[in-house]
Amino acid sequence: MSEEQQGVRFETRDEVGWLTLAAPPLNVLTAAMMERIADHLEQAAGDGTLKALVVQAEGKAFSAGADVGEHRPEQAPAMIGAFSRMFERFGALEIPVVMAVDGAALGAGFELVLMADVLIATERATFGQPEIRLGFFAPLGVAWLPRLVGPQRAMEITCSGRTYDARQMQAWGLVSRVVSVEGLQAALDETVKDFRRASALVMRMNVRLVKRLAGMPFEEARRAAEKVFLEELMATEDVREGIASFFEKRRPVWKNR
Repeated sequence: MSEEQQGVRFETRDEVGWLTLAAPPLNVLTAAMMERIADHLEQAAGDGTLKALVVQAEGKAFSAGADVGEHRPEQAPAMIGAFSRMFERFGALEIPVVMAVDGAALGAGFELVLMADVLIATERATFGQPEIRLGFFAPLGVAWLPRLVGPQRAMEITCSGRTYDARQMQAWGLVSRVVSVEGLQAALDETVKDFRRASALVMRMNVRLVKRLAGMPFEEARRAAEKVFLEELMATEDVREGIASFFEKRRPVWKNR
């Protein structure tokens, strides 16, 4: 079965991984599709030249959610296994994840966008966890969403099943930028252009620390960051190259070591 038939495409271009949900019009996430996404995330994690991952979608929806038919009790273990593997791979990434959302991100599609470090949404993007109305709850909605928008807002989103617009999600801190439909690609290109300027090695070090130190007490986190700064960062060739490029007024040539 081709990648197109599996509903997902992946390519690397200009030091960025581009993962596209390609099962229009709704990009319903089947177990097979989630397994394929996990495979590509593993590929991205192993590519030391990448500086960011972009997740985008074709069709009128970013993703309308997981396949409801695969939620039947006899099929749920396989579906949740694929779901779990996909999110485990997202959590293990050490590069920033940029998501471009145009249209609906609902159910598992909404859970997917919770993995974004930078979430760019168009004015017609919508978000929600309607599972509660079908007798389900959203695993990422109850486990991760409270850390992103606070427990009270997460409770409202997951218990009401309502749909929210991009401006509301921006006000609650989930969406980074709201742009016009026509301006989405330009905003995406601008974002990844900034990430490309960094050393891939130092980018991964930075992302790794942000994830590892999240939730730590201030003093513990600060000291841990300083330790990595002195013992790991200062031992790299790229830190010397960055300093040299500053004084020589040129763009750095990263060696990723």
